[in-house]
Amino acid sequence: MLSRLSMVRLLSILLFALVSGLFFGCGGSRGEPTVRDIDPKVGHTQGEQPVRILGDNFRQDIGYSVYFGTRKAGNVTILGPNALLVTTPPRVPIGAVDVLIQTDTGITFKLPKAFEFKDMGGNVIGGIGESVEAKKEEKGNLAF
Repeated sequence: MLSRLSMVRLLSILLFALVSGLFFGCGGSRGEPTVRDIDPKVGHTQGEQPVRILGDNFRQDIGYSVYFGTRKAGNVTILGPNALLVTTPPRVPIGAVDVLIQTDTGITFKLPKAFEFKDMGGNVIGGIGESVEAKKEEKGNLAF
């Protein structure tokens, strides 16, 4: 049988293990962010296109800055622990660029040549490369 002092020590160790597991274990909310991919990977040089950054452990208690090449993206929104939503910067030259994601805690992720800006005609948000006229014909000439 365990002595009273041994039981108190055992309970203390179990309590410490439980609390440690809640704060630091199993990819909890305090884990460091990671970045896996972006979607879509192509956009218009005019910018203002929504792009999702996919990863893990995106936290509400820190900020994020995203760059497409040397241009800073606008409107970084945390969608949840697995995704950020950003808008591409305007007036970007044609070509593939690196995507940089920086956290306020000093962590930086680089996705080399992960996004390509193209000179596309039409309504980018309605459908990449689709023209407004094609959309009107498809929808019975409705204004949208």
